Amino acid sequence: MRKLILMITFFYFLNAQEYVITKYIDEKPIIKISYKGPAEVKKIIDIDFKVLDHFDIKDNAPFSFEFFYNKNTKTLTVKYLKNDNIFLIKKYRSKSFAYFPFLVHRAIYDINEYFKLPSAKFLIRKVIYSVLTAPKEASIYLSDYTLSYRRRIISGGLNIFPKWADDRQSTIYFTKYERVPTLYKYNLYTGKREKIISSPGLLIVSDVKGDKLLLTLAPKGQPDVYMLDLKSKKLRKITNYPGIDVNGKFWGDKIVFVSDRYLKPYVFEKDLKTGYIKRILYHGKNQIGVDAYQNNLVISSRETANEFKTNTFNLFLVNSEDYLKRLTMKGQNSYPNFSVDGSSIMFIKRENFISKIGIIRLGENKIFYYPLTKKLQSFDW
Repeated sequence: MRKLILMITFFYFLNAQEYVITKYIDEKPIIKISYKGPAEVKKIIDIDFKVLDHFDIKDNAPFSFEFFYNKNTKTLTVKYLKNDNIFLIKKYRSKSFAYFPFLVHRAIYDINEYFKLPSAKFLIRKVIYSVLTAPKEASIYLSDYTLSYRRRIISGGLNIFPKWADDRQSTIYFTKYERVPTLYKYNLYTGKREKIISSPGLLIVSDVKGDKLLLTLAPKGQPDVYMLDLKSKKLRKITNYPGIDVNGKFWGDKIVFVSDRYLKPYVFEKDLKTGYIKRILYHGKNQIGVDAYQNNLVISSRETANEFKTNTFNLFLVNSEDYLKRLTMKGQNSYPNFSVDGSSIMFIKRENFISKIGIIRLGENKIFYYPLTKKLQSFDW
């Protein structure tokens, strides 16, 4: 068990001047917002518009939107007005009051779509995360991106490394430590649990691309990156190094992964056709996490070498043309995770013994934080 905990801790940290980019909305639509209902619903409305940053909200505007939440019917009503005339009414309903953050996210996503503004899919994505609750115990929760809505979906035992299995966000993969680590596929709507594969040592799904999974396995003690084809049931070993290769991500015709083949962990790429492997980012003391979206990568890199105090890990945006941009400046910034549309990056920031979720809005040049009450083991959105 001690070796298992060390492996989990290693993988946990592998995923351990602010960002500047030209804004892509030259003139924001000017709108007016009004609201009636519980204060907690208004709080989420304000958060969404602030994080989205696509609108200029003023008291006088040609377009106005009236929000009303009825707690008895659990319905959010949004009236679209132009020059004080209602031209559209949308209603959003749920079975429980607790689900209201998702109603708000959908409503503001629809307003963004009405104005044909850049993608805001991050608003309506669900977040899945694992929380360590006790020794050898971890539960998996479903949440919205602000972590305002929380619902425990899997408990009992050590349930870790959840990963979305489909674009509809109806199923997840997760690892459960039983006699040997076992990967399961779980349907959030039916509760059906399907065993995928078991392996001694370490078993983590790090990326999903259709019917293909990238796994970190350590059947003989040394972790490597494997690819599992769910249709053919074939398991292919992608890396073969007598050290640590983990956290594989699909990147076009390549994969990227973290390896200690330079004695310290750095991010490498491997061409799946030629087998050629090379290091990607020559910056920092070492690199502990990576995620990919189209031709872009976000990498967490350690920039200090403090022996007796906390080190700084910053996030960098890299692309296949060797473009490099710093995203953060201080603290321990890890677990970088692109949104489904690539417009945002979610990560965990640790600073002064406090942990919080960070969201970088790439086009808007802004970062937002939400405090964490518990220590997240891992997450996906």
